[in-house]
Amino acid sequence: MKSSFKVVVIAFFLFMLQGCGFQFWYNRIAWVSTWYADDYVTLSSAQEERIESLVEQHAYWHRTTQLPRYNQFIDDVIADLNNKTVAENYDSYGERLLSFYYTILDKVLDDAVNELAQLNDEQVDELMDNINASAQKERQEFSKQTSEERREKAIETTIESYQEWFDDLSSEQETLIIELVNKIQPTTELRLDYLKEWRNAFSLALAERQSESGQKALRSLLRNPRQLRSSELIKLSDANDALRKKIQLTLFTTLSDEQVEHFIEYLNEYREDFSELVQDAD
Repeated sequence: MKSSFKVVVIAFFLFMLQGCGFQFWYNRIAWVSTWYADDYVTLSSAQEERIESLVEQHAYWHRTTQLPRYNQFIDDVIADLNNKTVAENYDSYGERLLSFYYTILDKVLDDAVNELAQLNDEQVDELMDNINASAQKERQEFSKQTSEERREKAIETTIESYQEWFDDLSSEQETLIIELVNKIQPTTELRLDYLKEWRNAFSLALAERQSESGQKALRSLLRNPRQLRSSELIKLSDANDALRKKIQLTLFTTLSDEQVEHFIEYLNEYREDFSELVQDAD
């Protein structure tokens, strides 16, 4: 899987909640999980307790076995920044982060499928209604914007992201970022269509959730949802990834020593969080 350099600083866990700080939310992941799930389906007290217990078990495993891997990854990225070897190892960053993701997914997948299998019909209907409502809202919000408005918003958010990583950007760097956004081929409509296909397949699998074939389908859809992408979406996504790589590596050649140091400090903030969380497990 080709990935943009943005993946270097994107969440190392299934999701990363901002606001009060990563450690704050990480230490409350069991409660957050049931709270988040309750947005989609009303759980019984027994289900909530069971899910919280499972999440706590997986969180301890993640804290003690995975966070050290993430710190090693950060160390390797920082070494590449100092040695100016980012270009040589660029592709490996996405591969390693994808490996982190699948390690987590493989660990929790059986429990997730088991919990889905135990939902009653009313809960399944509620779950699908909420998933579909959320998707419909996303499509409506997308439709309200013109292509020009989407492009301007993409430029704004992309520049803000790079400013967070590198601090002040030069006019040359902003020009490179604008060039990137302008050349990216839109895939949102194709992505929304693909996600609709996934929801339809997920609904069918849920209908058979207590059978072996239904649970096999659920595992497949949860572990590899991208299997339902159209050939056109795959082609455009690959082209966009190649474009991001080309321009982002060019951008890295323009970074000043101060910008590199700022990015290293940014990465080290995550490293410190991970280290403290590992120590708290003892």
